[in-house]
Amino acid sequence: MLNMRKTKEEALITRENLLSAALRVFSQKGYSATRLDDIAQAAGVTRGAIYHHFGGKEELFMALVSEREAGVNKIAQQIVAEGGSASLVLRRLLVRLFEYLEEDKQYRALLTLAVNKLEFSEGLESFADQMIQGRRSLISFLEGLVAKGIEAGEFRKTLSPRTTALALSGYLNGMALIWIQDPKNFSIAGRAEGLVDVLMGGLSY
Repeated sequence: MLNMRKTKEEALITRENLLSAALRVFSQKGYSATRLDDIAQAAGVTRGAIYHHFGGKEELFMALVSEREAGVNKIAQQIVAEGGSASLVLRRLLVRLFEYLEEDKQYRALLTLAVNKLEFSEGLESFADQMIQGRRSLISFLEGLVAKGIEAGEFRKTLSPRTTALALSGYLNGMALIWIQDPKNFSIAGRAEGLVDVLMGGLSY
């Protein structure tokens, strides 16, 4: 039993090392130019280990995306679980998303890769679909929060929940893109409160 547990722990460590190595190599070379041998060498394992844990380059990349984005989903779940008014939940969520972008180096590296060195070539259709579904889920969630806030009298009744959710999503993505392309210009975590205050001001009376 002890040996089985040790073997499982070793497999998890190997898997995590492969994910971290893959992120480094993808960030350096881009997706298309990266070979499985490059990742295996960076992780200090054989290429067979990649096939064993993931199956191939696309599967490895998709696992990388899913696991590095898990932190964002966890943040959203925690904030919702904390409860509070729609405006309070929305504000906390937006602030934490901006902060997390700068605080979590792996997540930041993944987004930087997606913006700067990811060619949407053949084999990345799953990633494109996942991006679209993730964006739609976020917009739907924001739409529900805005609708709740309007109903409670926290936000202007003239607002369209759908249009407002689209604008919120665009603001998040836009600010993230500006910071990723020029992170030395300002700290997005340090300015998170102010950035969200500007946004929230347009929702209330």
